[in-house]
Parts: sequence; structure tokens; C-alpha cells
Amino acid sequence: RELGLFIVTRALLNATALAPPFMLALNAEHLNNNIGGLGSLLLASSLASLVSGYVWGRLADISSRKVLLLSGFSAGLSLLLTVIAASYHLLEVYWVLPALLFALMVAYEGVRMGRSIHLVDIADQDKRAIYTALSNSIIGLFLLLGGLFSIVSHWYGEQVVLLVFALMSFSSMISAFLMKEAQ
Repeated sequence: RELGLFIVTRALLNATALAPPFMLALNAEHLNNNIGGLGSLLLASSLASLVSGYVWGRLADISSRKVLLLSGFSAGLSLLLTVIAASYHLLEVYWVLPALLFALMVAYEGVRMGRSIHLVDIADQDKRAIYTALSNSIIGLFLLLGGLFSIVSHWYGEQVVLLVFALMSFSSMISAFLMKEAQ
């Protein structure tokens, strides 16, 4: 049961890994006119990795389940705010998209930290390799299916895809809540 909830949570949180290109596509025309805009997005992503590791690591020592829960909430919120900002043409403001990408990448780092620590904590030494192989194989299939979001984007637009990703992120909170504390 615990492994199943973990895999469901992890599959739903794939949205954090799949979303950045769709966020960039929302503002592609503006980015093409401003090469500095792409640099600011790269900087935002790098800073998120740098500053979030310590915080997520400390929290994961207390509860990896809560890290996954909070990551789902913060990812869902940043993606929802991206959709709202795009609807009101706020992504044209220089700092808005980098700030939203920063928030999403902080959540992504939380997902990475929470999933690796939770898997180690739920499996004893004998089952750890099996759990890792099984969960990675299933998540790999979900990532391959993630390519279908490009078709959805083509037909319905990036905002719809990001809204689906936000719903996936918020939904991950349910399965993360149902998981046991592993620490």
C-alpha cells in the first residue's frame, strides 16, 4: 500500500518536471525578442536549486511525506499563478515568469528530495533495490506518456496543459497525505 501511494504521488508530481517548457512556451515570443529573458529564467532555475536544497533537506529529515505534500502544494500554486498571469498578460512583465519558474523549481527540488528520502525510509535493505527499480520503471512509463501533453498543448494551448499540471500537483497532496510517516 505504501509503495503504491508513493508511486501515485510521484507520478502526479511529474508535473513539476514536465511544466517548465510549457511555461517558457507561454512567453516564447517575448523571450525571442529579449535574449536576457532566457538568461533570467536560467538564473531563476539555478538559484532555486541552490537555495532550496538545505530547507527541503532539513524538512525531509523530519518528514519526507510532508516535503512531498508541501511540494505538491507549492507546485500547484506556482502553476496556477502562471495560468492566471498568462490570462492577464502579466508574463510580459520582465520579472514575473522568472519568479514563477523559481517557485516551480523550488517545488521540483522538494519533489526530488522527498521522493528519494521517502523511498529509502519505507524500504528495508532487502527491498530497497526492488522498490527503486519498480518505481523508476513505472515513472519512466509515465514520463513517456507525458509527451502526450505536447498534443494537448497543440490543440488547446499551454495554459490548459499548465492547468492540468496544477491539478496533478494539487492531487498529489491527497496521496501524500495518505502515506505513512517513514522517519
